[in-house]
Amino acid sequence: MILGWLSKLLASLLVSLIFSAGLTVILDGTILNSHYLEGQLLKTNSYMRLSTALSKEIAQKSGSADPQVQAKLQTILTPALLQQKTTTALDQLQAYYKGKGSAPVIDLTDLAPAVQAAGVPLDSNSPLSKPITLGANTKVKDFAQTFKNIKLGTIAGAIVLAGLLLFVSWERHRYAALPDVLISVGVLFVLLALSFGFAPGVADHLIKFDSSSNAFASVASDLATSISHDLGMRFGLLAAMLLAIGIGVRTWLAKRRPAKPTPSTTQPVVRAAFR
Repeated sequence: MILGWLSKLLASLLVSLIFSAGLTVILDGTILNSHYLEGQLLKTNSYMRLSTALSKEIAQKSGSADPQVQAKLQTILTPALLQQKTTTALDQLQAYYKGKGSAPVIDLTDLAPAVQAAGVPLDSNSPLSKPITLGANTKVKDFAQTFKNIKLGTIAGAIVLAGLLLFVSWERHRYAALPDVLISVGVLFVLLALSFGFAPGVADHLIKFDSSSNAFASVASDLATSISHDLGMRFGLLAAMLLAIGIGVRTWLAKRRPAKPTPSTTQPVVRAAFR
């Protein structure tokens, strides 16, 4: 009786810990990973679009509506250059959150002479006039450390609880608890995958975002949509793996369970014993 209650308690806690561990591990390897973000920027052709948008903005702030001015700026603010600057800043950002460096910056000031030489005046609000500091917030930095502790804690806790649940299952000679946990976690990740998969479409339907109003916002929107779909796919793959293991072990245990004797086979034996 006590072992049965303990098994249910351990299983409930283990579902929460495995789900949390899987969630934090995937998020840590994706949206909190600079190389992943760099790959998503390439996937959405963001550098080319940023080159166009940034050149247009600088030309407009300089008071020039001449398309040739924007074209000259694009030969300076090339996608390759923006990729190099952004990659450096993202790598610095990740190191900063891990306490291994100072706050990252995107520094385009070295391009100012070339832009001015092309006949484009720069004001004090131009992105080329001063470096842009990213993520200089101690609260965000503290959150990154807390997130790391949660990830490690949930992984360690899940391992310990899984061991305890296996021990209790061995004592009860009932081994379905752990595969049932995997199936439950798999279902949760299916729901999470569907949420990430449909979230961009639902948000776009409700917010009615106008991508033509702001080029930078359009890049950010497409990047968020790409990341959301990618996370949905990753959570879906994890769900499929957990469900496959859980259902497979559950089926294997059911096949190993001894079949109960049927009345048709036992009644003749009993009658013969009393003759």
